[in-house]
Amino acid sequence: MKIVLVGLLSSSLAILLGACGGDSETTGRFPIEITAERVNAGQTIYTQYCASCHGPVAGPSVLDSAPVHGDSGHTWHHPDRLLYEWVLDRPPLATVMPAFRGLLSEQEVLDVLSYIKSNWLPEIQQRQQQGSAQYESQIIEDRAG
Repeated sequence: MKIVLVGLLSSSLAILLGACGGDSETTGRFPIEITAERVNAGQTIYTQYCASCHGPVAGPSVLDSAPVHGDSGHTWHHPDRLLYEWVLDRPPLATVMPAFRGLLSEQEVLDVLSYIKSNWLPEIQQRQQQGSAQYESQIIEDRAG
């Protein structure tokens, strides 16, 4: 019975996203799944494009205006979708960080975020994953309303 219910809920969600004209470019990407392949690719990209300002994930940062992305930083307080958009188009009010749209592919951004997330303590990963899932459900509700 539970399996049937989960299947029906999954199907309903897929129909809802399709009916709402969901953002086909990003639907299903969030929360970001951490895989060994993404982490390995993301580490290389992070080293090349991010570490010169942010330093190693666990810190310290190289620039005072570039936050560290480890457990002691605040990156994990934000949902995956916002982090993804901020890497592509820069965070709101950012004065130093450039936009990486056109320089990094959308997949490369997902890889970098997967790498960053892989460095967090399991309980922080879980909290951030829950926050990202909640944020996504709110987007779905807003589109349905």
